[in-house]
Amino acid sequence: MRKLQSPNSGTRLLGLTFATSCLCALLIFGPATAVDAAGRTYKPQQEDDRILFELCRLKKRDYIDGGTNCIYQRQSGGKDVVIKVDGQKVRCQSEFQCKRI
Repeated sequence: MRKLQSPNSGTRLLGLTFATSCLCALLIFGPATAVDAAGRTYKPQQEDDRILFELCRLKKRDYIDGGTNCIYQRQSGGKDVVIKVDGQKVRCQSEFQCKRI
């Protein structure tokens, strides 16, 4: 005797195959399209003209005739900052915010 198939078994198999194919295509080609998207970088219309500061730390003090030279080293390693004070044996501050060059 022959086994009867339900009328929807072929359609169900075709639908399952189609769904599996779509899922595989989405997994393979889906992430690739996101990587190919063009990116944008924000650039303001006006350039930023504010003054930037960096930390300057006391490197050494020089006692000279008539005053004191406080020599500070920049955090970025650029040129040293020299502040001349007219007083004898003046105590220099340990650090301050100097203009970035």
